[in-house]
Amino acid sequence: MPDDNCYICIETLVPPMPDAGDPLWEKAPKAELHEVVSGKTPFLATEFRLVRDDSQGALFLRFLAEDDEVRSTFRLNDECLYRQDVFELFIAEKDNERGYYEIEVSPYDLHFTGTVLYKGPGQLKLDMDWDIPGFMTRTGFHRENYQTGSVWRIPYAAFLNPPRTGAEWRANLFRIDHSRRGEELQAWQATGEANFHVPERFGRICFS
Repeated sequence: MPDDNCYICIETLVPPMPDAGDPLWEKAPKAELHEVVSGKTPFLATEFRLVRDDSQGALFLRFLAEDDEVRSTFRLNDECLYRQDVFELFIAEKDNERGYYEIEVSPYDLHFTGTVLYKGPGQLKLDMDWDIPGFMTRTGFHRENYQTGSVWRIPYAAFLNPPRTGAEWRANLFRIDHSRRGEELQAWQATGEANFHVPERFGRICFS
């Protein structure tokens, strides 16, 4: 049986900055986001796929989401993007889920990056001095098919150590969606509460 807690990240050749529709994404396993508290199917579907290219020294992530409207008024990097529509990745090297990276991208391709030191429920320290050299994204809302796509290129330089075959990192991926229905919080690994900062619920990125 497949391990729903482990995402297999393959190594393959990737264009320097692929489009959301590039055929390469079909090589990667598809993983879906769920309602963050219950783990049930959300109103709007969201999937992600993740690959790596060791020759470029980069991870590549694609979110593909059903979307009926975009709600985001931020226009500067490192604003509080998490208060409106956004895609998020929390990722921790090795098994250190008490210290992890937080990376966010808005529908308008704005970035929010920081490191989190988690000491317990409601006790965390966010350091926004952390930036990712060479971090590239391509995000857009396609009204004709009511879909938002977001492609990320994360250089290995962002991390203390590059991912290696056989390594496992802790991670969770999220989406916040606002509409006339209200706010919907989605997660790859449901946290059991309306809160993304629950590192003990992180899944695993398994580098094959």
